[in-house]
Amino acid sequence: MRYLLSLGIVLFSVPLSASEIILEQVTLRRGMEGDTRQSGALDDPKTYSKNKVYREEKALAAKAGVEIDQFLDDYYAKGFRKESGANRAVHYLIFYNSISAPRCKREYLIQRVRHTKIYYRNNRRIADKTVEYLVEVFKLNSYGHTKRADGHVQLHFLGDAQSRKTVVDIEVGCGEVRSVADGSAWPFEQKILFKELQDYSNKPGLYDKVSFEFSRSYSFASEFDRNGHKITLPDFLR
Repeated sequence: MRYLLSLGIVLFSVPLSASEIILEQVTLRRGMEGDTRQSGALDDPKTYSKNKVYREEKALAAKAGVEIDQFLDDYYAKGFRKESGANRAVHYLIFYNSISAPRCKREYLIQRVRHTKIYYRNNRRIADKTVEYLVEVFKLNSYGHTKRADGHVQLHFLGDAQSRKTVVDIEVGCGEVRSVADGSAWPFEQKILFKELQDYSNKPGLYDKVSFEFSRSYSFASEFDRNGHKITLPDFLR
């Protein structure tokens, strides 16, 4: 896999016509705080351990040899390392983004995710491929902004494959899932800021039942073997 020998990052462009949905990068520090609504909880190293999300993400990053404290003011962190055991190689990526839709007349946004994992043999033939579908809903404030950051984390192990590729396709927008999340009002308890309508499933299910008035799509991807990894980031992440 010579083309994977060096680390690389490229940008995935999104058409400007999707401007009704605004995606903005968020530092890891603010992203982790937003998940737990502990504003300022990561401003003082002495209080880091009080943040549950920080503790969890720090432990995950360490498995790829990444010290997450060094990247708290960055918009993403990535890592790769070889291992001598069954894992053989580890790939890691984390980033957060905020979402806003000032023109949406609803109190929430729907997000659907298609997650594709492909494992390759020595001859570059596909050994296994899985596609899973996720559907989520985010609560909006009075300005049309989500009340928490959306986090994206990859911690992947190579295992028996010669190489491994993951593609995450996301569409988020103003819309509904009929009989599950519809109407203009927030359809769940007010204290809930986010809800998973459908966990990752190998069947589309609610994924195909989402109806958008307007939306924006973006993707990110990773591929790695024993010699390195390549990451494709969404365009809003600089």
